[in-house]
Amino acid sequence: MNIYIIIWLSISLFLLIFWGWTLFVVIRQKQAWKLYAGKRAMRYHNMGMFSTPMVSGAVDGYGVSLFASEHSELDERSQRRLTAIEISLQSDYPFVCAVASGGMVSVVDAFDIRHEYKPQTKGWDNSYILRSSDMKMGRAYFTDDRLEKIVDLMKTNKAWVILAIVQDRGILRLDTPYPIDNPKELDELIKKMIVVAKALELNKGEDKDLIRKQSETDSSQAVLAVDDDLLDDHLGLELEEDETLVESVIAVKDASPKKAAKGKKSASSNKNASK
Repeated sequence: MNIYIIIWLSISLFLLIFWGWTLFVVIRQKQAWKLYAGKRAMRYHNMGMFSTPMVSGAVDGYGVSLFASEHSELDERSQRRLTAIEISLQSDYPFVCAVASGGMVSVVDAFDIRHEYKPQTKGWDNSYILRSSDMKMGRAYFTDDRLEKIVDLMKTNKAWVILAIVQDRGILRLDTPYPIDNPKELDELIKKMIVVAKALELNKGEDKDLIRKQSETDSSQAVLAVDDDLLDDHLGLELEEDETLVESVIAVKDASPKKAAKGKKSASSNKNASK
């Protein structure tokens, strides 16, 4: 048999198997998500035969969305398709902040959030990122309990996690390469995220405490301090030294080219007059 025919048949078989497996996974995912949406009384949207569906609704009082997400690879020429679970937080936050892991770190880099610091929380990885619009508010809000729950969620196998609080609204999102085609596994993961979301909600009166922290930050901004003794010392020069310096400057000016030329002219005139 011709070698080219063998290669062509091999490639065709591979593509056929890949297409068949992809179709099988999508069908299983559709069935699992539809079953889950029915059990939780959520909205199910079929996005096409070969596309991941969308599910949206409320679970334990939280808005939850399931959908397919696409992320650009490092070369920006290829797309990575993941499954996304997004939960809307309920509190009104008085500051902007973001925490992320994995591929979501680049998303936080795109935000205009200036202050970044590394928490000392157990399990925190150097690849994670935490930024806040106000350092004191961020440190006060991100308690050890909150950070530990976020880190635990970030440890989910191959998952990318982001907490983003922007314009007083917050979302907690997890992206995974797995299709999550088991309703039980999907329910467990969503419940785990809701536990984290509840910990991230502001406690009663906490927003006022955070605003107070911001006021303390504003009132304690660094001001350039000038030593009065230094001013009294005339920048290290005594009065006599100042007078000497002034006289030196005058002397230099008197010795300038114009003055010198004028002096020569006057001397020449006097010489002619004496003759």
